[in-house]
Amino acid sequence: MGTLHAWRRWFVLASCAAMMSPIAGQAQQPAKLPKVAFLTPGVRFPDVSPPPWSVRHYLSDLGYVDGSNIAYEQRAAEGQPERLPALAEELVRLKADVIIAWTNEAAFAAKRATSSIPIVVWAAHGAVETGLIDSLAKPGGNLTGVESLAPELDAKRLEILKEITPGLARIGVLYNSQDQGSPVHLRSVQAASSVLHLGVVPLAVRRAEDLDLLLSTPPGRSFDALVTLTDARLTGPYGKRLADFAIAHRIPTACEFRFFAQQGCLIAYGPTLEEFSQRVARQIDRILKGALPRNIPFEQVTRFELTVNLRTARAIGITVPSSVLLRADEVIE
Repeated sequence: MGTLHAWRRWFVLASCAAMMSPIAGQAQQPAKLPKVAFLTPGVRFPDVSPPPWSVRHYLSDLGYVDGSNIAYEQRAAEGQPERLPALAEELVRLKADVIIAWTNEAAFAAKRATSSIPIVVWAAHGAVETGLIDSLAKPGGNLTGVESLAPELDAKRLEILKEITPGLARIGVLYNSQDQGSPVHLRSVQAASSVLHLGVVPLAVRRAEDLDLLLSTPPGRSFDALVTLTDARLTGPYGKRLADFAIAHRIPTACEFRFFAQQGCLIAYGPTLEEFSQRVARQIDRILKGALPRNIPFEQVTRFELTVNLRTARAIGITVPSSVLLRADEVIE
């Protein structure tokens, strides 16, 4: 009887083990990693972590390790905005957990592609005015992100340019006419120019070919200075060529970000690129921990820097006043 009891006990244990084995096998399967996807109208980001790809660096500071507890994807339109809708839809099919949209064009494409996947906008400009979000405090829908304040800073750039060149009369304003934020920029530039008694010459470009034509045509006397409205697809990638064009024709230039001055722009005044990535990383961290984008306020940058390129000033025959140099965060000799 003892032998029969032992046999029955062994049979029950073996049966339970057999029933549990599929469950154990399932438990050993690796957990699905949260997938963060980048969408840009420009070129594919290299591995050296330029903005906004540098968001990865700040996410690693928050404990996210690529391949361990987070995974990354990226899709780039390579300067062809008509590709953005299909690329956004591809990220939706990949079941991305968060989409980082680089500037307005990518943000609108992602917004049209999904109303459920969280979208974090890296450097929007005129997010409220363009209708991208409802308000900064309550973005609404599935969006949050960081506002660059670029249109508001246009006036400051013009003021500095006028201080450096008091006889300035007409400014050329180079912008991507397909960027939803451009009308907001232009209104800001025109309002500031009116106060400073400057004429405005709009220089709209839609394609790289338009920019190539502009840079191969002498400006004559149509404008005395050039202001560029940064765009991830057109004016941004052409920073060095724009600077070379302006220097060749002895035209002072005002740009938005420090790296443009490092490429030859006379002055650059705008946010630090690092701040965008830091803020976006914190927003993504909150989303991955369960927060809804509509409950995360759209943030505004708070750190700004002035860069002056004295090499460019000498090349175009301009003396930069000491009042400007003393305010500069960086002076390129």
